[in-house]
Amino acid sequence: MSSIPQLGFWEKADLPLAHLSIFASVLYHAITGVFRGKASPKRYDHHIMAAMIRKLVDRTSDRQKQYLNAPTSDTYTAVMKKRGLQPETVALPHGAEGHWLGNKNAKNVIVYYHGGGFAMPAVPAHFEFWLEMLRALNENGHDLAVFFLHYTLTGTGEYPTQLRQAIEALRYILNTTNRAPSNVIVGGDSAGGNLATATLLHLSHPHPEIEPLAVSAPLAGVFAYAPWVNFSTDWPSFKENQWRDILTADVLTTWSDAYRGGKPADQWNEPFTAPVELWAGAKTEKILILVGGCEILLSPIEAFAKKIKSVFPETIYYVGVDETHDAPFFLSTKEETQTGSELRQWLAARL
Repeated sequence: MSSIPQLGFWEKADLPLAHLSIFASVLYHAITGVFRGKASPKRYDHHIMAAMIRKLVDRTSDRQKQYLNAPTSDTYTAVMKKRGLQPETVALPHGAEGHWLGNKNAKNVIVYYHGGGFAMPAVPAHFEFWLEMLRALNENGHDLAVFFLHYTLTGTGEYPTQLRQAIEALRYILNTTNRAPSNVIVGGDSAGGNLATATLLHLSHPHPEIEPLAVSAPLAGVFAYAPWVNFSTDWPSFKENQWRDILTADVLTTWSDAYRGGKPADQWNEPFTAPVELWAGAKTEKILILVGGCEILLSPIEAFAKKIKSVFPETIYYVGVDETHDAPFFLSTKEETQTGSELRQWLAARL
């Protein structure tokens, strides 16, 4: 499993300088943000927060980011205890773990993969978001739980480690807990959206290095929240939204190189590249693809959604106006987002 890396002397010595650089960037954007144009976020607080996150991801190495952020398992435990809930974790094959949110005996389960470029652990907002989602849905009569995958981060494991672990999480829910595919939904955000779509592809066209997973019927649904499905940075939205979003082309290139670990692109590590006909037989009843209108990933996600919808009509594509990448987890953690609301309505209709 991923753990906190032991930084060398110079890596640690660089951290105060990195913090100073981030503070300087925040101060600069706080001052100049008063005069920002249409190329920047509409809201002043989003403008400053987006600038801070961009600087953070660019200025620190992956090892430093992992050092500064608690591992996924620690964050899960802390959030559960803060809410007075009992953590429950399941050991999975190939070094992964699954964290239960909600009643593990619920009729319906979401198998969830978090984002972070495969390099960063889940943040508290990931767990807070899903606990609130479960509360809203279950209060309205839906019997639902989330099985949250803790996968190995880059630097510790390389492709296809994370995809293999994602598939094992789904295998556990289907085969070990004996749930019907019609009661299971698979989803993820950002890099987790990559895993969700790659897992769906694996069901009908298995990765040659990973054990196939046969399903007796289609899954209830698959959703991809701001999915990172193509690693090219040449799309129009990378230029149009470079000062609106929280991500940068440079960090995405760093993360994609680390994820592949020197291996070439294929249809499972970049689901966008899968031939369109492979999606025609997707083993799911419905697909939902969500994206923010201010994301640098907007163009490839839009093209991906159109590609899938052309052969799988039961696909919904939704754009949150003025939302950045993974808005519920980074910029609007205390607010209702358009994409979050759309996801809740879609889930309610699937259960």
